[in-house]
Amino acid sequence: MEAPADPDHGPADVDAMRLDVLRRAVDVYLKVAYPSGQYPESVRRRTNWAEGVPPHELFARPPFERAGKAQGSQAPIFALRLGNQRYPHMKLQLQPWNNAEGMMLSVNTHDQIAGLDIAAADVDAFRRLQAENQQLKEAVERAWEAEGLPTFLNFLREYIEQRGGGEPGEPE
Repeated sequence: MEAPADPDHGPADVDAMRLDVLRRAVDVYLKVAYPSGQYPESVRRRTNWAEGVPPHELFARPPFERAGKAQGSQAPIFALRLGNQRYPHMKLQLQPWNNAEGMMLSVNTHDQIAGLDIAAADVDAFRRLQAENQQLKEAVERAWEAEGLPTFLNFLREYIEQRGGGEPGEPE
């Protein structure tokens, strides 16, 4: 989903992305993805960024990756590979968004393999891993929502409330 063109919220701008919000999101992600509190040194390095660097400079180099553009938009999507206890490739994704935090957060399980051989001996184990990753993605995003961090579902709720739609499923 792309950021809405809403003049009341201003333009979606990389430099409007609040790094303090991103740091909170990373902390929540790590607590869910690594419940033991122990995570690899590579993850520790990826979460140690210089202070005072503008977002457009910070996101232009490692550990951040350019994950593409929002569909129908020129807004970039950035990723930070944080993994989880069983799978090192899961990513925190962020994109510029027209809100107070300047961004929308999501989790990319990064486990969709187009050429997966369904006859392979380990396909069942991989499918279990995909299911676990999906559950973990949902748990991280629920934890972000509980913290009031900018997720798609929080944006959707706010949008519905602003439009006077009440609760989803309720008649207007």
